[in-house]
Amino acid sequence: MKPHNLMEELVINTVDDIFSNEDYLTRTGCPNSDQCRIDVVCYVLNRIPPLYTTSSRGLAHLGKTYIEQPQSTADIAALVNEGIRQVATHQRPSSDPASEEFPEPPMFNFPIIKGQVFDGRTFAPYSGSAINLKSDYGLVPMRDNRWNNPCPLIEETEGRFLFWPMPVSADKPGEERTFSFALELEADGYKQVRHFITFNLTSDDKFVNSMEVNRIYTVESIYLFDQNEPEEIIQ
Repeated sequence: MKPHNLMEELVINTVDDIFSNEDYLTRTGCPNSDQCRIDVVCYVLNRIPPLYTTSSRGLAHLGKTYIEQPQSTADIAALVNEGIRQVATHQRPSSDPASEEFPEPPMFNFPIIKGQVFDGRTFAPYSGSAINLKSDYGLVPMRDNRWNNPCPLIEETEGRFLFWPMPVSADKPGEERTFSFALELEADGYKQVRHFITFNLTSDDKFVNSMEVNRIYTVESIYLFDQNEPEEIIQ
C-alpha cells in the first residue's frame, strides 16, 4: 500500500458536500466549477498538516481517532468556507468547461494524474523545466486549457505536476480498454526521464467532471539524476 494522506480524502469530501449547496455558492459568488473546487481543495490542504498512513489498520485507526472527531471536521469545514470566499474574491480568468468539445457518451473518463519530481542529487523538490504526458500519438490532450501539457515544474509548487486527460470515445458503456502513457522530462545536466503508467478503464455512460478521491492517480516520486552518473551494472 502506498503512503496515503488521509486529509486529502476528508478535504475533497467536505468540499464536494459544501459545493452541493447551490444557494450558498450563489451568496458567496463562487462559481460551481471544477477549477474552483480544485482551488479550494488546494487552499485547505496547504493550511493543514498531512496525515499519512501505509496500512489498512492505520487507515482505520487514524480515521476513528482523528478524522471522525467532530472538531476535526468542523475545522476543515471552516477552512473550506474560508477558501471559497478567497476563490470567489480572487477568481482567475479561465475557459468555461461546458464550451469544450468533449466526445459524446459513452466515453472513457481518465483520473487526475498527480506526482512530484525530485532532484536526485539533493533529494529536494525539482523546479526549472516541464514534464510531458505522452501517448503513442504525441502529447495527451487535456480536458481544457486550465490543465497544462507540458506541465511546468516551478518552485512555488515544489515540483508537483497535475494532468487531467480529455475523455476518449467508447463504443458502449462497460467497455474495457487499456491506455498507456509516458511521463517524459528533459532537464539540462540530468538524464532524460521516461516513466510509464497504464490505466485499465471501463467506459462510462456520462462525462465525469468531478474531482473524486477514487479518480485521482498518484504517480510514484520521480527522481532526476546527474547525466554524468554512471549506469548501474546488474550482474
